[in-house]
Amino acid sequence: MRQNKKDQGIGDVISNLGFTFEVFKVIAHSVMAKGGNMQHLRRIVKEPALQRQIADLIVPAGSEVERPLGENEYHVPVGYDMPHDKGKLEAEFSKDGVSELFYGNYEWQPHSSCAEIDQTPGNRVMLLKHFGRKTESEANIAEMDRLGYRPATRLEAYAFAKANPELQRQFWIVALGSSTMDGGDRYVAVLRGDSGRRILGISGFDREWRSGHRFLFVRK
Repeated sequence: MRQNKKDQGIGDVISNLGFTFEVFKVIAHSVMAKGGNMQHLRRIVKEPALQRQIADLIVPAGSEVERPLGENEYHVPVGYDMPHDKGKLEAEFSKDGVSELFYGNYEWQPHSSCAEIDQTPGNRVMLLKHFGRKTESEANIAEMDRLGYRPATRLEAYAFAKANPELQRQFWIVALGSSTMDGGDRYVAVLRGDSGRRILGISGFDREWRSGHRFLFVRK
């Protein structure tokens, strides 16, 4: 008789309780040895930053097992470069389909969550997030930060557009990870379509986003 899947799952959990207890016991003894108490132990549960620090100590750099792609995630090669010539950009997107903020004399600044990102060329895992409701930029960034993602910069959005050119014809794709100022307003990169054309455009960071918009994030 085959074992019920629910029973099998419970059995798996029970069989691992011994190991879980051993891990807790080792940590608890180490905390006690330094004069700590239950208040210190509770920090492990309540503080995500401390959890990441523990994981960094346990897992040597470069030995992480790559997590498989989830729904709406993409492997994207990123060179962290982008033409500043109008003609070259329009050849990639469409005639008159590129905002001058990408080729004019505009300085783009990273969002604080992207200030120290690694810009070594290579593959990145990107998530095309659909919140399905009206949203605001900072709230989106904060929500996805808790899930292990940061917003994509304009250079990462450009790389995503090169790797997945047809997606932007379906819906707006917003990159909140970098912005530039024009006329006192703050603008971010937007990939979108218009009458079959591919557009590299902009929109205001401080606006309210529509429920149909998608947002590009990068797995940390």
